Amino acid sequence: MPGMATSTTRDRGLLLRLQSQALQYFLDNQTPSGLVLDRQRNHGKRHARGLCSIAATGMGCIALALASEEPYRLLSPYEAICRIRAALQAALHTLPHQNGILPHFVDSHTGQVYGIDHFSTVETAWMAAGALWAATFLRDSGLELLARQLAERIDWYYWTAPEESERPLLRHGQARDGQFLRSSWDRLNGETVFMYVLATGAAEGRAVPVAAWSHLRSFHGTAAGLHFNNSDLGLFVFQYGLDLLDLRVWLAPNGVDLAAESGIAAEANYRVCRALADTFTTYRDYWGLSAGDGPAEPPAHLAYRCYAPGGPIDGTAHITATLASIGCRPDLVWENIDHAGHERRWQLLGRYGFSNVNADYDWVGSDMVGIDAGAAVLALDNYLNDNRVRHIFHTIPCVQRGLERSGFQTPLPPPPVRAA
Repeated sequence: MPGMATSTTRDRGLLLRLQSQALQYFLDNQTPSGLVLDRQRNHGKRHARGLCSIAATGMGCIALALASEEPYRLLSPYEAICRIRAALQAALHTLPHQNGILPHFVDSHTGQVYGIDHFSTVETAWMAAGALWAATFLRDSGLELLARQLAERIDWYYWTAPEESERPLLRHGQARDGQFLRSSWDRLNGETVFMYVLATGAAEGRAVPVAAWSHLRSFHGTAAGLHFNNSDLGLFVFQYGLDLLDLRVWLAPNGVDLAAESGIAAEANYRVCRALADTFTTYRDYWGLSAGDGPAEPPAHLAYRCYAPGGPIDGTAHITATLASIGCRPDLVWENIDHAGHERRWQLLGRYGFSNVNADYDWVGSDMVGIDAGAAVLALDNYLNDNRVRHIFHTIPCVQRGLERSGFQTPLPPPPVRAA
């Protein structure tokens, strides 16, 4: 892997500690309904309730399954199965759905649905992926049945744009009034690729047409002198879905090497931050532009923004978000970890991992967001345990069908994985 630093026992021990903290997010924040809170206090007193995220719940299914196995053993396999069963039953029998697509946010106390995307395709993709993965990993027949019911209920074809558009792309979702959201998932990156694999691998009549792949656009641009796909976007869209798919082996049908570009994106993100070090004090020590919390007025408050090399940029660094780049640019990730570990101005390491920081506002984020913790869990487990998350995902039948139908190629044997 490019930039792979020499591993040490100390490095592995530190990553295991960070992984245990990220896993603990899902142990602590699965609500009685079975769903997982979207966010929780990383410092100070925890919230008892809040909005649940369907994507965080899907990631949580993977996290709970992993937490029951070596090298973590934070709960028993039986307890993990019970917890995951509760999440799947909630998704199947409690939450509203439209042709299989679930809400984005649900109030943990009232069950009320929130969000512009009343029903969200990408959130549901994470729920289905997490359910199928956990059931396969734990080899529990009851979970396998529930996971299949959840995944097979989704009519992906219903959620494609109208045929007259000649671009059969997945819509973002549907508003509360029943109107489809105007946007479709039209970019090819880590955020979309796993969803299109799942949707292409669905049963005949419910699958997205294979032609969708030819309409997924590659937006090219420059960031910090590097030329790559989707360069205006933050880390979130380059890393999260790629910890399910091994795209170093399975090459996308349109020739875009997403695995290579994830490394380029991480370096570009790093370079953009360093280039702004004279403007923003934070970037002298830290880097990381990704969707997440930043300071708001008054500075003690926070606002969720889609930070990215293309803007906005206000001096906020998202340290936990960079952990998802550990497999492609560990050298850059370790630079962040080392600085954060020796920080004396603020307490950056909370109960679930590193908080966001903005030195110019003298601000440290109060919360950990569930999907950030989930992305760290997937990336760290792949890095520490020989690509375990990716390996299991590739054994799921609908994933295999999706890869084959879409024309993914496997010209090379899997590259060796070097753990910390």
